[in-house]
Amino acid sequence: MDILKKNPLKRAILEKRAAFGIYVEEASPTIVELAALAGLDFVRLDWCHGPFSPATLMNQVTAAESRGITPLVRLECNEQNVGLALELGAMGVIIPGVSDVSAAERAVDAVKFAPVGKRGLFSAARKSGFGSVGSAEFTRWTNEEVLLGIQIETLEAIENLDEILAVEGIDIVQSGRGDLSNALGVPGEKTHPRVIEAEEKIFGKALSRGLAISPQLDPYAPGFEEEVAAWVEKEAYLISLGIDQAIIKKAFQGIVKKTSHISR
Repeated sequence: MDILKKNPLKRAILEKRAAFGIYVEEASPTIVELAALAGLDFVRLDWCHGPFSPATLMNQVTAAESRGITPLVRLECNEQNVGLALELGAMGVIIPGVSDVSAAERAVDAVKFAPVGKRGLFSAARKSGFGSVGSAEFTRWTNEEVLLGIQIETLEAIENLDEILAVEGIDIVQSGRGDLSNALGVPGEKTHPRVIEAEEKIFGKALSRGLAISPQLDPYAPGFEEEVAAWVEKEAYLISLGIDQAIIKKAFQGIVKKTSHISR
């Protein structure tokens, strides 16, 4: 049995081809399966804002594996929770709010094993086939295939950007337009020129260091298809296309709109 597989998202980055996914806020394996059946490449299970528990997370990761979609998890940099998410089978984590070098180093330490980081080893993790894979092979595979993404979303982070991006072990860089808009004095204005300028600086510096970038796009925004194509041209190969709850709500609204002229 092939327990430790190559990470499809790392292959996409190395081969310079786009992979698309969504953020999942609902603690539902069905949402994960539907995303896979629709043809998406990854899901970001959002432990930061969704009602997740280790048990629901395991069920969602299992659903992802069964349908061939890559599961990532976004969560705060709590060493125990990060390790647990990876032991359950996440193929990468996204750490929000990384604002200085020490925060970046803590993220690396939580995700990567020595000699890159300081993650603690559990010899019977689900991801190792409950111990079917030896510790040496498992730690080597993890450091090669499990992805660490960080979000740059504060003024402090932008000021410390060069030092943060120099930390070994980071694979993906994201912005956070919502928090950036708050930090820049234009709360909620995610497409404000100040926000876009800050994001361009973040992504430009990340690319210059050979790191992957991952924008979050609105699939219902005007010119969406052109925006996706433009990001791929800018070498963004991991692109998020919205949030499950918003997508479901838009689908419901579309149905209601089509029937609104009918008397009830």
